[in-house]
Amino acid sequence: MKSNLILLMAAAMATTACSKDGRMVTESAFPIELKAVTLERQGSVKLYTKSGEVTDEAVIANFIASERGFNAPFAPEPSNTITFTTDSTAQLGISAVLYRVSREDNDAVVFRSPFILGPYATGAVQWTALDTYRLGKHNGRLETFHSGGQLLYKGEAVIYCQGTYQSLLFPIMIYKLYRHSGTEGQASESMISGKLFNEFDEDFLTTLGDRDTVAYQQSYVRFSK
Repeated sequence: MKSNLILLMAAAMATTACSKDGRMVTESAFPIELKAVTLERQGSVKLYTKSGEVTDEAVIANFIASERGFNAPFAPEPSNTITFTTDSTAQLGISAVLYRVSREDNDAVVFRSPFILGPYATGAVQWTALDTYRLGKHNGRLETFHSGGQLLYKGEAVIYCQGTYQSLLFPIMIYKLYRHSGTEGQASESMISGKLFNEFDEDFLTTLGDRDTVAYQQSYVRFSK
């Protein structure tokens, strides 16, 4: 009987591991797949210029008229998943990017992935990519470095979620940014729009020029096992 008890204890120890936040997690629990189940919170569309917030609904509607993401109905697809491959790594949907995952403050799950903008992105393409990165509230501080005579940027894309490995609120931000610079005859225009897995960084507003405009809508989707 004693030898059988020892074998059972050894088997139990072999199938458990201590996670980074001190909890005991069975190794067989991973992978854990969460699916998008409901749109839990959705804010109104916010629009800003250098002068401040624009609240005229007609102006807002006109600026976002060509963007289908704003005020879109919630319709999750089979690929809208989060898969925790281990207690410290995860994948979003069908993307091959492997995020580092950590638990923070006992009420948050944080995803991190390195960000590098290389010399392949030049001119307007480079600046729009940097703008997209800077829109995210939780993204890491950007640093510059040189490689092969080229200036590159590096940082860390960070997604901050409330919840646990079983159920969490995932931030999704729809945005549109219009920039206009230069003088008459030498004017430069650029427009970027899309979806970010982040929250809007209000410090971004300080980068707006006299004729720049940015709009965003913040939502939170519930992912559950």
